[in-house]
Amino acid sequence: MVVELIRVVRREYKSILIVVLLVGLAGLAYIYPFHTHFRFTVSVAVLATLLLYFPRLPTFTTAVLSGIAIFIGRSAVQMTFDPVGLTQVMMINSPAIVYYISYGACFQALRIRRLVDNLPALILFLSVSDVFSNIVELLTRGEPLKGNPETVFSSLVGVAVLRAVLAVGAYYVLRRYQAFVLAEEQVARYTELTVMIAQLKAELYYLKKSSQDIEQVMEDSYWLYKRLYTRDSADSDAAQALAVARNIHEVKKDYSRVVTGIENILQPSATLHGLRLAEIFFVIEQNTRRYLAGHDKNIAISFKHEYDFVTDQHYAIVSILDDLIINAIEACGDTGAIRVTERASAGEIVFAVEDNGCGIKAEDFDLLFEVGYSTKFCPETGKMSTGLGLSHVKNLTEMLAGTVELESEVGRMTKFTVRLPVRSIVLPGEWAEEGGT
Repeated sequence: MVVELIRVVRREYKSILIVVLLVGLAGLAYIYPFHTHFRFTVSVAVLATLLLYFPRLPTFTTAVLSGIAIFIGRSAVQMTFDPVGLTQVMMINSPAIVYYISYGACFQALRIRRLVDNLPALILFLSVSDVFSNIVELLTRGEPLKGNPETVFSSLVGVAVLRAVLAVGAYYVLRRYQAFVLAEEQVARYTELTVMIAQLKAELYYLKKSSQDIEQVMEDSYWLYKRLYTRDSADSDAAQALAVARNIHEVKKDYSRVVTGIENILQPSATLHGLRLAEIFFVIEQNTRRYLAGHDKNIAISFKHEYDFVTDQHYAIVSILDDLIINAIEACGDTGAIRVTERASAGEIVFAVEDNGCGIKAEDFDLLFEVGYSTKFCPETGKMSTGLGLSHVKNLTEMLAGTVELESEVGRMTKFTVRLPVRSIVLPGEWAEEGGT
């Protein structure tokens, strides 16, 4: 038992030290009820509260150490402000240690911690421990009391009940506060988990989109191999094209495994058959904000849609908007603002991506959507950009029977407007239900 107590003290010494200091400080405020050196203080209420609140604290050890702390504190104050001898100071203040020894012993013997859910019994047993310990202290002091014994005993009982009520009240307040803090932590964890799941869903969406892109590249590589294979002079080219197709096929299989695994974990509500525009904007916004944060860019970006619809062309819409947003980010540099909007007008869905970046010269407008044309380069490597982004936007837009428009002023703004027919991107029934015009 002694060994276990030592282990507990070693493990909980910080908590014990805090409790002892709090009780010691509370013990410096007191009153003299019987015109002797016997004192009433709230320190025992503080001790009882903390012993109840921290069930792992060793009861008797903490109580004894609290009594010693009160003895030291009172003696130091008395020797500082009252010129009396050390022996007299010790005689006056040492009975306080006896009180806390008795209180700790009663607290432990009566197993008061087991009564925390029985309010009347808890107050009763705390009061009994307090009264008994006060009587022990009075007997230790041996000082004559002014007043009849009935009055003294009534005072001891009244103060004991008051301190017990204070201790129990403080304990329940602390417990309620603890429950409140735990609830806040649970809400925070739930919010964090929700955000994490949303981010995973966004990543899952991009994995699905990449899988589709890889499928298309694999198919193109295979048909390139077939065409090259018919030419006798291009055996090496054909073999290389076939190797590319095989490698892409392996990558596609790995992507499929990852997508399936994440789908099984998240069980996303969205399927490949249709997504609402609000979900598409959410995915793009989350991805863009992570990109900006990862590249330390101070660019404000906003998303606004007026008409929410379900589309089965979400991969194409994401590709178009992603390329335009990346182009806008590059135009802004390290600071700027980007607006992404959507509206419905005269049988069309109109998307716009506008930035306040460097702008585009008028003479570059005609060449901007050509494959391989670019005015950008990588500052680290010095290599020019491939110039595929805007040409890809044009191809996807035309595939959906739409058009791309460009407005720009050098040094002020650039705005790409993509107009797509409703019939090419909105699933049947959605347009009439939403009351599109």
